[in-house]
Amino acid sequence: MSKILVIEDQDDIRSIICEILTAESFNVIEAEDGHIGVLLAQEEIPDLIVCDIMMPEFDGYSVMTQLRQNPYVQSIPFILLTAKATKTDLDLGMELGADDYLTKPFTRDELLGAINAQLDKQTAKEQPLQPQWDDTCCELIRALPDPIHNPLQHILGLAQTLKEENPLNPSADSIEHLDEICSAGESLYQLLQNALIYQELVDITKDPQRLRIVRKHSGESSTKALITEIALAQARRAQRTSDLTVQLEEATVQLAPPKLSKLVAEIVKNAFDYSQWGTPISILSCCRGKIFHLSITNQGQGLSVDQISHLGKHMQFDFAGYRHQYVGLGLRIAKLLAELHGGEFQVESNPQGLTAIAILLPLA
Repeated sequence: MSKILVIEDQDDIRSIICEILTAESFNVIEAEDGHIGVLLAQEEIPDLIVCDIMMPEFDGYSVMTQLRQNPYVQSIPFILLTAKATKTDLDLGMELGADDYLTKPFTRDELLGAINAQLDKQTAKEQPLQPQWDDTCCELIRALPDPIHNPLQHILGLAQTLKEENPLNPSADSIEHLDEICSAGESLYQLLQNALIYQELVDITKDPQRLRIVRKHSGESSTKALITEIALAQARRAQRTSDLTVQLEEATVQLAPPKLSKLVAEIVKNAFDYSQWGTPISILSCCRGKIFHLSITNQGQGLSVDQISHLGKHMQFDFAGYRHQYVGLGLRIAKLLAELHGGEFQVESNPQGLTAIAILLPLA
């Protein structure tokens, strides 16, 4: 069901337009002036906007100019309504980015014809940009290139086979070496996979149309069970279940389960990796208004102000003295996932040991 935003200051005209569109099974949102229209467009991410030109204080040209500057909504088809259709008016609208005009009074068929034509065009443009990733892999994880994927999988498979064959009287060194091969191979595989995910997310941030598609198809997730399961899995991996505290409020957020899983897993893993055994890891959540707040804190190796500022830059962490050379890649992925879906990523930390990461996501 396509979502259409109707911005019209005349109540009777707006009511008629909305009735026509509702009767055609469109999801209709109303705005009685330009200011409200801009806010609703940015909040709802409609598939199409129908907007009157002649409105007091904030006219249709102003609405369109402001929305065309926002990468999340700038590619939404825009149909202007006007009581006059001089060449000057048409030229100005097209220069500002209008996709079509309707001159008042217009018929039901003219309205529906213009809307369906623009929706069809938009669908044709968006089709090649639809995500090619499998949903079960967070819609982000693409297969590694064969020259990397195949030998790495072969190494992991051979190591696992040797472990399971359980030869007679294996030496302690042999068992330890096999464990190290498996661990190193899995770490490398995860790193390569994250590098691909990160680059894909960066590419999306640079493409306004793909940004809009990602926001439009964000999906929904119930948070409590999913986050609890991920937190316990990471705690077991680190053999630190006694350090974990989880207090979550049930909520449904606008983010698909695979993406929320990836976001949470990277932050929680980071919390365990950069804190000492016996120090607390706390995961709390609550809802405030229309926003879901998730907080993950740990005591351990903190970040300086300069290091935190680098999270927003498209580059790799490489801090001398850190236990892992690639620290920060997982946090960057989590940050981009939150922000691409209308959320926020906040970090409070200091080199002395406290790190608190807050994720704010819109509720469904």
